[in-house]
Amino acid sequence: MMRPEVKALLWRWREVVVALVVVTLMGLWAASSFGVMRWIALGFTALSVIFAIAAIQRARFDRGGGGFGAVEVDEGVVSFFSPLTGGQVEIEALIAVTLVPTGKGHAHWQLDAPGQPPLIIPVNAHGAEALFDVFVTLEGLETEKMLRQIKQTPDHPVVIWRKRTAVLH
Repeated sequence: MMRPEVKALLWRWREVVVALVVVTLMGLWAASSFGVMRWIALGFTALSVIFAIAAIQRARFDRGGGGFGAVEVDEGVVSFFSPLTGGQVEIEALIAVTLVPTGKGHAHWQLDAPGQPPLIIPVNAHGAEALFDVFVTLEGLETEKMLRQIKQTPDHPVVIWRKRTAVLH
């Protein structure tokens, strides 16, 4: 039997573990190959390193769940469901993403779109890790800045991303 904390930690970092195993296997293949096969193996090794870096970023983003409500991302729409609040926002309509502290050591995502109230989502809501894939597609978002802010849980709202508007002259 495994302790729940250890099981949760392994589950959170599962993609990283798999990626590192693949990097190791590709590296061994590259080291034991010759000629063209070595170059192919080195290419796969480099590709698997890129996937490992992405897996590490995804694991750093995940706050472990157990929070209030549930998040779903489907067909370009982020939905948040909870007994007290909820809503939806189209990803294409987003104009800002803000990390808002609650004062209790946690934070919420605030997703802003024109013509509708902000969608507030706890960072540890069930399924909130799906927001990582949404956020990294936003043009100009600084992934490392976002990951640092999540880790630190700021004491004031921090704009993680704001849509650049075209200036017409």
